[in-house]
Amino acid sequence: MVIIDFHVHAQKLETLLTDNPEFLEKDKILTSMDEAGIDYSVLIVVAKKGELDKTRKVNDQLAAMCHHEEKFFGFGSIHPLDGKPALKEMDRCIKELGLIGFKFHSVIQDFDVGDPSLIKIFQKAAELEVPILIDSCDPRDAAQNSKFFNLAGECPETTICFAHVGLHRFMDYFIFGYLRGNPYFKMNVYFDLTSICSAFKNSPFHEQVRWITEKIGSDYLLFGSDFPGNDQKESLEDIREFGYPKEWIPKILGENAMKLLKI
Repeated sequence: MVIIDFHVHAQKLETLLTDNPEFLEKDKILTSMDEAGIDYSVLIVVAKKGELDKTRKVNDQLAAMCHHEEKFFGFGSIHPLDGKPALKEMDRCIKELGLIGFKFHSVIQDFDVGDPSLIKIFQKAAELEVPILIDSCDPRDAAQNSKFFNLAGECPETTICFAHVGLHRFMDYFIFGYLRGNPYFKMNVYFDLTSICSAFKNSPFHEQVRWITEKIGSDYLLFGSDFPGNDQKESLEDIREFGYPKEWIPKILGENAMKLLKI
């Protein structure tokens, strides 16, 4: 069984909001993967608004990191409010650097997911035929799920993966599973289980989280750890012990990600 961690930060978390975010040592990630039995990791970065030179540099560093290690796949980043230059950087990331997706984080990047600018960014990802991974647990925005629902509806050709399944607002994400297959609501959405299984395992909400994610469906769930913020081995164990049907585990841990990553 192939195991893919769909959510690994290539940068040191304590430096993400600084002017000079630092990258993790490659061996630190590989050692953690070996200890956990993980075959591949999707490395992610985040870009700051209005700093296109730094954005390009970060994407260049990520591409170099992935180019020299076959166990890494890279999701670059742009700031979604940087306009046409951001769209050009998206082209460069995929066509020149060999990255295979994009990562966004409304808290770290300080944007509203309801901003109309995101539609062009998401449509561009569809044009490039690559997925978008975006965090879905902004504690500042109680309406975030509604905005995501509208965004996914506006961009039905875009493969969108919502990280954390809303975390503290997981109930809101039931609607995506409930409406899947409805011809009126055309959406192409996945969910990575980063942090949510670990946060709610053996809690009063354990069965509710499992029920919601089971309604989303076995073909649309992905394993993610949020390393180095979370331990990869422990995150993997939490997924395996969360109570999903045995036949779901290979899909969650790797098969669904292989389909998205086209490997």
